[in-house]
Amino acid sequence: MATGINTKWVQERYEKMSNQELIQTVTQDAAGLTPEALEIVKAELKRRNLSHSLADALDVQNKTYTIQEIDKYCDAIRELDCPICNTSTSKLNATLTAEVVSIIVVTNFTKKIRIGCPGCLDNANTAAAAKSAVLGWWGFPWGIIRTIQAIVINLKNRKSNHMDTPNDYLRSFALSRIGELEAYKGDKAKLRRVIENGL
Repeated sequence: MATGINTKWVQERYEKMSNQELIQTVTQDAAGLTPEALEIVKAELKRRNLSHSLADALDVQNKTYTIQEIDKYCDAIRELDCPICNTSTSKLNATLTAEVVSIIVVTNFTKKIRIGCPGCLDNANTAAAAKSAVLGWWGFPWGIIRTIQAIVINLKNRKSNHMDTPNDYLRSFALSRIGELEAYKGDKAKLRRVIENGL
C-alpha cells in the first residue's frame, strides 16, 4: 500500500546530510517515520558503512514499550557515574526541580529534569526550593502562588530520589532519548554525554 511520500525526495534529503546530521536524525528524530522512510534511512546508513546499532536506534523509536522494557534502558543510565559529583557510590535516578523568580509583575516558573545520585538530586531540589523562597514571591499575584507550587514540587520529589527502582522521571527521560540509549548502550562515555546533553 502506497503512503504517498516522494521516496526520491526523501532519499536525496538523507544523502545530503553530513554523517553527524544523519546520526542525530537517526538517534533523536526517527519516531513516526513511515516504513518506506525507515528503509531509505537504513540503506543510507549501510551505504555510509555506519554502525549497525544506528539501525537499531531507528527501530526502537517506532515501537511501544512495557515498563519492564523501559527499565532496562533506565538500568544502563543508573549504572553510570553521577554527572553532578562524578561518584559511583549510588545508583542514579531523576528528579524534577521547580524554580520561581519574580520581578514585580513578571514571574518566571521553570521546571527541569535532573539526573544524578540521590544526594545530588536532594541538593538540587533543596536549592530550587530555597531560590524560589527568596526570589519567587515578589511578583503579584503569580509570584506567591507559583512559589508555593515550586516548594511543594521540590519537597515531594525528594521522596522519589531514593527509590531502589527507576522513578517516573527517569523512565520519561529514557523514553524521550531511547534512540540514543539504544545506539550507545555499550559505550558509557557516550551514554553519559546523552544524559548531559539531554538535561
